[in-house]
Amino acid sequence: MLDSLHVKNFRCLEDFQVSKLGRVNLIVGKNNSGKSTVLEALRLYAGNAQPGLLEVIAAEHDEKVRTGEFDPGSMDEVLPFQDFFTGRVFPTDDGVPISIGSMTLPEDVLSIEHVYMLETEVEVQVSNGSSEETVRRIRRSVIPKSELTSTSEALSQALQISKGSRTFAPILFDRAQPRARYAISDAQGSVPCSVVATQFGLVDELADGWDKVVFTPQEDVVREALQIISPEFENLTFVRNTDPGYPRSRSPIQRGARVKLRDIPRPVPLNSMGDGMLRVLQLALKIFPAKGGFLLIDEFENGLHYSVQERIWHLAFEMAQRLDIQIFATTHSWDCVESFSKVARSRSDIDGVLFRVGRSVRTSEQGRVIATVFDEAALHSITQSDVEVR
Repeated sequence: MLDSLHVKNFRCLEDFQVSKLGRVNLIVGKNNSGKSTVLEALRLYAGNAQPGLLEVIAAEHDEKVRTGEFDPGSMDEVLPFQDFFTGRVFPTDDGVPISIGSMTLPEDVLSIEHVYMLETEVEVQVSNGSSEETVRRIRRSVIPKSELTSTSEALSQALQISKGSRTFAPILFDRAQPRARYAISDAQGSVPCSVVATQFGLVDELADGWDKVVFTPQEDVVREALQIISPEFENLTFVRNTDPGYPRSRSPIQRGARVKLRDIPRPVPLNSMGDGMLRVLQLALKIFPAKGGFLLIDEFENGLHYSVQERIWHLAFEMAQRLDIQIFATTHSWDCVESFSKVARSRSDIDGVLFRVGRSVRTSEQGRVIATVFDEAALHSITQSDVEVR
């Protein structure tokens, strides 16, 4: 679990520090202040910035994602992942990486550095049973940017990823990367991470999540969560879409959600019960894959009436402690701030921290994005004028 956070050179977070984090953290601030960027930084940290994850995040912003599809000699071509760096350009100096990690544990900081690499062919001796043979191998070495000349166009550009003492294979921009499906668990030393986006989850995605918890104790947690929105809720199932108007080969949704309600003799479509049920189902199903890692929630309050948010926060605090999860959520809602503050003060056994993201007004900081932290000791004094959430 991160005790603090320091992000450098990532998008608008030029030198961003959060001095204290809790097990459950709520991020507030104006639109375009950097709240969602903080969540993205945590996703990169959790997944060790491996190629598939970089592509997923870039694609979400409609940014350049594919490697091996540009002319290295073209100065006008936008390079993959260039938009990740502050100012949307790669640094011209050496030793200016994106870095993400704890302020107190520099040995576990994630580093993403743009580099130039020289490839040379070398001969090496390898054992072949009882004999040895000479084979040719490619050896790559980083060329300092300060040593680049007008004849350096043949060098490969790449991202060099490291985390603590671990260095991963470079991501070469002029070489197509393997197109294997991305999974965080594929990255050595990665942290489990679940992401709840602002939009409601696709029904097929929710169905897959439900399949993983049905007939387990986790199913009871999901059922109790849904009863916060609809006390008459009894059970949930997903059925194959057999509507003849949507042939299976064309239907964008292959399964539909049906719920059993007390005193209603027939199944009811989940979509007919409002956004709150969908949002809570999405939140509850995302909790379990985050065990031992991060749960990232963008706009916690989406679809949730203010009257139920306190109970949802109680569930989040309890599950975070039970499953050793660190939660980070953003909000635009003052109701969400109030309900979070109440639960954080009542759960003195679980650290709850709120921090505001915004531009500094100090001349010396030149409008840099900074964080103002409110821990449990300060939450009781927060007023709407103290914390700008819209």
